[in-house]
Amino acid sequence: MSQRRWSLAALALAPILALGACDQLSDVWNRMTGQAHVEGPGPAPLDDVPLAARALSGAVQPQAEMAAILAPDPVLIAPGQILVGAQVERQLSEAASDMGLATSLTRTLRNEGIDGLERLPDEVATQVRARAETEAAAVATNAAQDTLRRLGINGEITVRPGGVVTVDLTSGVSPTALRRNKQIAAEGSEDAPAAIEWSPTDRCPRIVSQAQLENDIALATRCAIQRLTQSGDFEYVEPNYIADSGFTRPPRRDQPQPPPPATTTQAPPATTTPATTTPAPAPIGGVPNDPLYALQWNYRASSGANSSPGGAGFVTFWEAHQVGARTVRVAVLDTGLDLSHPDMRNAANVTTGIDLINNPERGGDGDGVDADANDAGDRCGATTENSYHGTHVAGTIGAAATNDRVGVAGGAWNVTVIPVRVLGRCGGELADIISGIRWAAGLAPAITATSQQIANQTQADIINMSLTIQAPCPASMQAAIDAAVARNVLVVVAAGNKANRTALYAPANCNNVIVVGAGDARGGLAFYSNFGPEVDLIAPGGDVFADSDNDGRPDGVLSTRATQSGCYDPLSSTSTERCYYSFLQGTSMAAPHVSAALALLASQSGLRGRELENALFTRAISPFAANFGDVECARSANAIPISAGATTCARPSGRGRLDLALAARTLAP
Repeated sequence: MSQRRWSLAALALAPILALGACDQLSDVWNRMTGQAHVEGPGPAPLDDVPLAARALSGAVQPQAEMAAILAPDPVLIAPGQILVGAQVERQLSEAASDMGLATSLTRTLRNEGIDGLERLPDEVATQVRARAETEAAAVATNAAQDTLRRLGINGEITVRPGGVVTVDLTSGVSPTALRRNKQIAAEGSEDAPAAIEWSPTDRCPRIVSQAQLENDIALATRCAIQRLTQSGDFEYVEPNYIADSGFTRPPRRDQPQPPPPATTTQAPPATTTPATTTPAPAPIGGVPNDPLYALQWNYRASSGANSSPGGAGFVTFWEAHQVGARTVRVAVLDTGLDLSHPDMRNAANVTTGIDLINNPERGGDGDGVDADANDAGDRCGATTENSYHGTHVAGTIGAAATNDRVGVAGGAWNVTVIPVRVLGRCGGELADIISGIRWAAGLAPAITATSQQIANQTQADIINMSLTIQAPCPASMQAAIDAAVARNVLVVVAAGNKANRTALYAPANCNNVIVVGAGDARGGLAFYSNFGPEVDLIAPGGDVFADSDNDGRPDGVLSTRATQSGCYDPLSSTSTERCYYSFLQGTSMAAPHVSAALALLASQSGLRGRELENALFTRAISPFAANFGDVECARSANAIPISAGATTCARPSGRGRLDLALAARTLAP
C-alpha cells in the first residue's frame, strides 16, 4: 500500500475524528466501502463495536514480491515413511465366505470387488469390508516384513484403518544418519520436522550395502519403495508426501504497517475478547450486521448496486432468506481451528473435531492423535508465524458466527463445521490426510497412541481440502476419496497457487473431486491460480497485490485469522497490537466458497452427493466470457499459446465462476 494513499485516507478522516461525530463517521465508512445504500440493517457502524471485533491485518503487497509466490517448491517426503496399500479386494470374497454369506454374494464380490459391496445392505457391507481390510492388512504386513528383511533393513510396520499399512524405516538407520538428515531438513527452519527432497526419477543402485542403507535414510527410503513395488504384493507403494497449505508465510519483522494516526486520539488497547454486545437477532437472512462485512467483496453480487465483478453472489442468496442449516456438515481438513478466536469461541456452528497428526514434532502440541482439533501452530522456522490457515478457511465456510456484530460474515450462516487437523508444522503428511478423509466420511475411526478409537459420529456431507502435493494423485489418496464419494460425500479441493498446470498437483489431479481455481476482485483469473482441464470452476481467491476498488486495502479474502503482524484499526488507521481478521489470497480461499455454496444449496434443496454437485453446476455457475483466462505468454511461462506462434496464451479454468445469485433466482417460493 502506498504511503500517499494512507495519508489521504488519514487526512479525510481527521476532521471527523476531531469532531467526534459518530453518525458522520459511519456515513463516511459506508461511502468508502460502497455500503451506503444496501437494503437491510447492513454492517454495524465501526465506532459502535469493540476494537477486537473490527481490527484487521493486511496491506497491498509490493508487486516485486509476486515472483516469489510463483517460484517452484521442492517436493518433500517424510524420511523413512512409506505407505503400502493392502490388497483389500482380494480378501472381500473370503471375508464374505467366512461370515457365512450366500454363495451368490461371495461370487459377486469375487467378480466385482469393492463395487459389489453396493449390492449388500449397508451394515453388512461395512462388516465385510472391515473384515477384508483386517485380513488384507495382515497379509501386507507379513509381505512388507519379508521384503525389508531381504533388503537387510529393519522397519516398524503399523496398520491404519482402511487397509493402509505404514512402514517406518527410521529404526533401521543409524542415529547419526537421522541427525544429519534432521540438520539438512531444518536448515533455516529451527527444529522443523525432518524432510527429504524427493524425485521419483531417482533409482536405488543395483548393488547397495547394508552399511549404505543404515547411513543414508534417503537411500533407504528409495530402495525400500523400489523393492516393495517390485514384489507385486501390494495395491500401491508410495512415499509419505508432505502437503502444503499454500500459505505465504510472512516474516515476523518488516511487515507493512498503517500510517501514524491522523490525530492525537489513541486507539484503545486490543483485547482478547470483544466486549459484550447486544444479542444478535435470529439469522433470517439479508445483509449481515458484522462490522467488517463491508470489506468482504467476495460475497457481493457480480453486477448491480454494491457489487464486485469478482463476487460470488452470496448476499443475493441470503436476501432470499436462505442462510443454511446445521444439519449440513462440512469437514475442514486443514491446520485445525483456533478455538480461542472471538468469532468462534463456543460457536454453535462448530462441532467436535479431531487431531490426526501422528508425529508430535509436526503436531507441535506434545502429543499425537486425539480429539483436540485446536490449531497448535504450523509455523516453519523461528522467522515465520503460524498461519491459522484452517481458521481462515473455516471462517469463510461458516465457522465464524454471522450477524453477531463481531468481525466478519461466513458464507453459510448456519452450518456444522467439523475441524480435522492434518496440517502441522511445515505442512502435513499424506498418511494423516488419508486418515482425515476416511474419518470425516465415517469410514474408519481414528486410533490414538494408546489404541483408543475415536469414531466420527457426524459424517460429513462435504469435505474441504485447501492443500496441495506436487505429485501425481497418490493411490492412497484416490482410494480414500473414492470411498468417501461412495458414501455420498462431496470432496472440494484447491487447484494450487503456482500459475501452473493443475495436473501436476494432488488432490486436484485426483478423480471424484470438485477442483476450484481462484478469481480476483476484478472478475478475472487470479495471477497465481493453477489452471487446466482438471479445474471445474473458479471462486473468489483474492489478490493481495491489487487494490481494484481503491479503498486502500488489498483485494484479498478477509476472514478469521489471529496475528500480530500489520494489525490496525480500520476506523482510525492506528496500529494495534493484535487482531483477529486478515486478508489472504489463494485457491485455498476459493475452495471454501464452493464448500459454503454447496452447504447452502444442500440446506435449501435437501440434496446430497452427486445430485447436490449437479445442482451446483446447473444452478450456480456463471459462464465465462469469451477469452476468459487468456494472458500474454510472456507473463505466464506455463500457459499454452492459443495457436502456433501466438503471443496470447490460454489458461482454461472450468465451466464458469461461482454465482449464487443465479441460484437465488431459481429458488422455489
